[in-house]
Amino acid sequence: MTKPIHTEKYVKNSQVTMIELVLPNDTNILNNLLGGRLMHWMDIACAMAAAKHCNSICVTAEVDDLSFHFPIKLL
Repeated sequence: MTKPIHTEKYVKNSQVTMIELVLPNDTNILNNLLGGRLMHWMDIACAMAAAKHCNSICVTAEVDDLSFHFPIKLL
């Protein structure tokens, strides 16, 4: 019987950089990014980082709290 090989995982090995262009269709009538659109992009980036970390498909089960402190303006 062989022992499983334990390999340490570091956050830097699972980090993901994602860039999205905010277009007029992503904003409300005040030209601010829609909160739901930002949450969607965050969910995708988090799923990619989680998948890299555990080498498996990951899904978001729950979000406890999310606060938007400043608007993201369309320039």
